[in-house]
Amino acid sequence: MGPVTERITLHLLAPDGTTVRLDTDWRYRPDDPYAVSLEFGPRAAGARWVLSREMLLASLHGPVGDGDIHFAPLDDGMLCLALGGAGGTVVLTAECAAIAAFLAATAELVPLGSESERIDWDGGLADLLSA
Repeated sequence: MGPVTERITLHLLAPDGTTVRLDTDWRYRPDDPYAVSLEFGPRAAGARWVLSREMLLASLHGPVGDGDIHFAPLDDGMLCLALGGAGGTVVLTAECAAIAAFLAATAELVPLGSESERIDWDGGLADLLSA
């Protein structure tokens, strides 16, 4: 089974109050079943974030997050994503429907609750011990 990949448009809230459209690539791999990769592409200097699939699912129903990552649904059908780091925090929005469709496709590939069955625990331990 291959990865689930979707192009989803995000809107970056710029410091001057304008928004910038960003076409981002969202990827989910069954061999890394708890993670969703969000790639911003060359326009954002190749920035890439790894997000929790479980947290993204929860964010469709209410605010979630701690530390550098916070998500919250907005009243207009959009999802607010606040991603922080050493350079500050960026605030982005995406259509909840697009995120929900992507997450539904990931659940078809790896049903919710079965993620741990996809992890090569023995291989991971062997890698740690050989380092």
